[in-house]
Amino acid sequence: MLLETVSAIRDLPRLHEITTVMIRHGFGDVMRRLGVISLLERAGQALHLPQAEEKPGVLETPQRIRLAFEELGPTFVKLSQLLATRVDVFQPDWIAEFEKLQDSAPPVPFEKLLPMLEKALGHSPFELFRDLQSEPSGSASIAQVHRATLLDGTPVVLKIRRPGIRPKIEADLRILNHIAALIESEIPEARRYQPVQIAREFGRSLLRELDLALEARTQERFRKNFANDPGIVIPRIYWEWTSQHLNVQQYISGIAGNDLAAVEAAGLNRKLLAKRGAEAVLKMILIDGHFHADPHPGNVFYLADNRLALLDFGMVGRLSEQRRNQIVYLLVSLSQHDEQGI
Repeated sequence: MLLETVSAIRDLPRLHEITTVMIRHGFGDVMRRLGVISLLERAGQALHLPQAEEKPGVLETPQRIRLAFEELGPTFVKLSQLLATRVDVFQPDWIAEFEKLQDSAPPVPFEKLLPMLEKALGHSPFELFRDLQSEPSGSASIAQVHRATLLDGTPVVLKIRRPGIRPKIEADLRILNHIAALIESEIPEARRYQPVQIAREFGRSLLRELDLALEARTQERFRKNFANDPGIVIPRIYWEWTSQHLNVQQYISGIAGNDLAAVEAAGLNRKLLAKRGAEAVLKMILIDGHFHADPHPGNVFYLADNRLALLDFGMVGRLSEQRRNQIVYLLVSLSQHDEQGI
């Protein structure tokens, strides 16, 4: 069945790579059940498929799947970030492993980023920025961040898309769509989770994230929406250097969203921070109709004066006016039921 669903022979090398990694981390039975191994065995002569042995070792299953996803690269790292939000599906030990890939990924050496940077800027980045750091201050699945200053001394960050990422992601998404269809067909107990629909929505979101200029436009929209709220900070975009490969924005220094010890040490008001965060979420959902869809601790910073900074607008959600009204009616109804003790 899989042979008919794989869209083209061009995806077989990547499928071979994915399968080899999954087998190495002890998931050979899953790949066999889906028919992937039999397909590769039939294509093995062309692909020179090696005989791989399962070596699960002593690690628990959630750890092994996280290591496999990390090794497979950006698409699967991003998938783990999505799965980390599915507390309705996964047990806490799985969620804990997926969360380890939320705000970090193996970095790309800076020298490999330079050709893309020079092409995007039309100049050497060292001519346009001072103190450009070769070590990343953050490395995520799609891009990594390097600190620098403008020639006037303004601190900024350069969010640089990983080179050569689009073809691999497009191949991964085709394969994931095929595998999701197989899971839905061959594993009845998984159908209620709608893997095909999840794969499609994940693919659309991930492809949008590849365009850093699109992310920058989205960030500007949120910045305007919160322009009159002194408690919420959203970094400014520097459009003269921003493109689909590069996003240059204001540098924000703060306390990570899950570092409660640092919040206490800084003397910040946790209740006020929670209030402002909740109000920001309600405003995004009920008033603006656009909300941050990836608010993990690496994308929320606590600042002085009990302010919150929102970062990374690659994943956002949209709600129609009709849907917003439905949510309002639901909240009002729940409130009334609670007051009546129902």
